[in-house]
Amino acid sequence: MSELIKINSSRPDPLTMQRAARLIKRDGIIAFPTETVYGLGANALSEKAIMRVFQIKGRDPKKPIPILIDKKETLCGLVTDIPEKGEILMKNFWPGGLTIVFEASSKIPPLLLGNTGKIGVRISSCNIVQKLVEQAGTPITATSANISGQKNCSSATEVYENLGEIIDMILDGGKTAGYLGSTVIDVTCCPAKIIREGVIRSRDIKRYL
Repeated sequence: MSELIKINSSRPDPLTMQRAARLIKRDGIIAFPTETVYGLGANALSEKAIMRVFQIKGRDPKKPIPILIDKKETLCGLVTDIPEKGEILMKNFWPGGLTIVFEASSKIPPLLLGNTGKIGVRISSCNIVQKLVEQAGTPITATSANISGQKNCSSATEVYENLGEIIDMILDGGKTAGYLGSTVIDVTCCPAKIIREGVIRSRDIKRYL
């Protein structure tokens, strides 16, 4: 059964974040609020942890899973190239609700790539996520905290009702802004391709392409 912990979104308790980070390091699975919806976090460099995420969600292994990082500098070791349009989008939309798809480096476990060779990456503007990734010292998965095909969760209560018996911890930071996930754009192709429209509208992105 999940441990449900209330946490202040603007000022996350340091001890709680340390406990959550230790769980991530031990291949645990944590649900947490973001600026979009509740996410499901695991060590994105651990195949064991990634496999647990797929099993928990009942997710098709052919579908890739994006990741969260703490700062732009971390990106260099995880992708093979950062196109100019990627730089422009990062400058204007990170941290925030935009997932940018790059060519993945060999450091990324193939399980995350869905046979695409590409990885979606985001820096969140949520303090809880920033602290968790920073203290875990590793990228973490950024998939939504729900069973695949079901509605995204905007509260810890919804996460608990759906996944409470099969994940390790839920950080309850209150309700998120809604049920829309991040917007996803692939910058490996020309022109860049919006794969999914979420909290950031296509028209706002296209101004920078």
